[in-house]
Amino acid sequence: MLKQVDQRELQARKAAAEKQFRGRKAGVDHHASIDPVTGRSIGGYVAGGIEAILVPYAEDLIPVYIQKITEGYTLTPVGTVSVGTTAFEIYMNRPESQIKPTLAAILQKVEDDYKAEIEAHNAAFIESEVQAQINIEVRRQERELTEAAAKRRAEIEAEVRATYTPQPATEAAKTAPARGKR
Repeated sequence: MLKQVDQRELQARKAAAEKQFRGRKAGVDHHASIDPVTGRSIGGYVAGGIEAILVPYAEDLIPVYIQKITEGYTLTPVGTVSVGTTAFEIYMNRPESQIKPTLAAILQKVEDDYKAEIEAHNAAFIESEVQAQINIEVRRQERELTEAAAKRRAEIEAEVRATYTPQPATEAAKTAPARGKR
């Protein structure tokens, strides 16, 4: 069957993509994609709604935190994490003004991918139906040719049998046995 864009399915995909974006840390992900040949992970940059702000010293935590709060960032449930003996990372949600353009691009990509998936499904369905109809037509033509060949063979066989039917044998004249010396 041909598929059409299902708005509920599209909205569900968009909601899942938005949830994933908002809950993911922006930055380098060493497992961003997979090499199709080797199956190994390939690193890459991933966009996310959470930003890890590196603070090199403990005494800078509060000033950096206050600065980011004034810029519109909000603290995540993870909060602050120690990444060394003196360094810390503050995990903060990015402001909506930064999230909206990136999120819009991600949602547009989700919609484009969904529509491309539907178009590919429809093209494959149409191709399979066309191929099925062609196969049916080919089998019908082969059956007709086989029937015509069998009919023509029967006609030719009847002609050959009529042509080469043995004539009734006439009785040969009896001859006397040859006489000779023995």
